[in-house]
Amino acid sequence: MEPLHFLFIDETGVLSRDKRQPFFGLGLLRTADTAALSAELHGLLQRARGRLHPHFEFKFARIGRKNAWVYQELIDLFFSTPSLGFKAQVLDKRRRGFAPGRKYGGIWEAQIDYTKRLVQSALADGAYGVVIADHVSKPRESQRYFEREVRRHPRVLNALMLDSNATLYVQMADVLLGLVVHGCKRKAGVAAHNPVKEGLIAHLAGRVGVSDLCSRYTRRAQPYFGVRLVEPWEAAE
Repeated sequence: MEPLHFLFIDETGVLSRDKRQPFFGLGLLRTADTAALSAELHGLLQRARGRLHPHFEFKFARIGRKNAWVYQELIDLFFSTPSLGFKAQVLDKRRRGFAPGRKYGGIWEAQIDYTKRLVQSALADGAYGVVIADHVSKPRESQRYFEREVRRHPRVLNALMLDSNATLYVQMADVLLGLVVHGCKRKAGVAAHNPVKEGLIAHLAGRVGVSDLCSRYTRRAQPYFGVRLVEPWEAAE
């Protein structure tokens, strides 16, 4: 049997039409060995809580000048852990043909489908996985539960949604995905100049080995890092 992997998933933006949020993204952090990374993540968290705030969490939205050092260390920690992998899919909702609700039968159903296809991509090498995703509320009118739908994949052994403050791994996915999507927003001219976030984007791009985070690429070296720009009328590979 192939090693069992944890697949930590986070999202940013919404799939419904919203001019304030022109991009939707999903990020997936994969690892089969949490031991060493857990120790390093908690060590960085405790340093941040000691120097910044006793309730500090890793959140892309909270990146600022005073805490930028934490997020640079978080990026470097990812690249110092060969067993990790990260995949992101980003959808530009301004593109012609954007109508996920019509294609999939609803916004909630569309989000489930995009997530399932991201999981499929992450397990394409034959690995087995347990999905742990940031909590998203199910619409009352829908009979489809996220966990049950994701478990339909033959190599997903179980699935769980929880609040991101419950796991540092979802928080790491939040930061990596946030940097990728913010790079897309800046490239599209729909985000204000933020030198701190842009400095971190440049740092991440340099570690990945690309000049532009908002492009389709795959870093095959360990740790794996890949981004796919998804067309509105298609799902991710």
